[in-house]
Amino acid sequence: MESNDNDKGLLSNIGKLYIFEVIPKTMDTSILEDMGLSNAEARIYLALLELGSTTSGKIIYKTKLQSSTVYHLLGSLMEKGLISYVLKGKTKYFQAEDPEIFLSNLEDKKRKFAELLPSLKEKQLMANQTQTAKVYEGINGLKTAFYDILTTLKKGDAYYFFTAPKKKLFYENLVIFFRSYHLKRAEKGIKVKGLTTIESKEIIRDIFKGIKLSEVKFINDFAPTGVVIYANKLITWDWDEVPTAIVIESKPITDSYKKFFESKWKTATI
Repeated sequence: MESNDNDKGLLSNIGKLYIFEVIPKTMDTSILEDMGLSNAEARIYLALLELGSTTSGKIIYKTKLQSSTVYHLLGSLMEKGLISYVLKGKTKYFQAEDPEIFLSNLEDKKRKFAELLPSLKEKQLMANQTQTAKVYEGINGLKTAFYDILTTLKKGDAYYFFTAPKKKLFYENLVIFFRSYHLKRAEKGIKVKGLTTIESKEIIRDIFKGIKLSEVKFINDFAPTGVVIYANKLITWDWDEVPTAIVIESKPITDSYKKFFESKWKTATI
């Protein structure tokens, strides 16, 4: 059967009909993921923004996620306050909350973090106060320990010491070493306060004679011996056959010794 001219024209027009489906551009979910959402949660939230109030079935179709995943994450998003639903009959219609809620959540997190920050910084400070100890032996080792005081402290700073017992001070090399050391200390402008026993008064005065920035007092009662307190460090030393010095770095320990020194200083005599 042949078609007439009218039929040919109709077919020609039909052939020129085009149907376009507008496919929305997929939005990048990475920013929402940076805000704490999983990739699937972000896809569901964006789908709800585009769809408006809708059922779970349409969300599943839109996101191409498994139904079990969608059902689970709808609950998760509701707990986060990002979506809500209304009942129409027995059917739930889900809808996205205003995106500005993310800014509100950020401000709330910022406020909570600001409240937590002081305790975090305190923990960091405590970690930086880890105790360490170094052992030095021999005369050169003892010099290294004591000259750390001169490199640690600056002009105008002060430190404290409990001197050795009298029998240790009879070592001539020890007296020479300390006099030389304290001359250098005074040149650097570092102050010192020391406590020693009354029986050691004569030797100690010989060591410090004419050396500026030095204060020494004398006590009769118990006190530790061979202890130096400076900055956050403590030196305990002894001068036997092998001179030994232990340098402990610990703020709690040095604070404790400093308080003890100050209490003894108040009752000591000049």
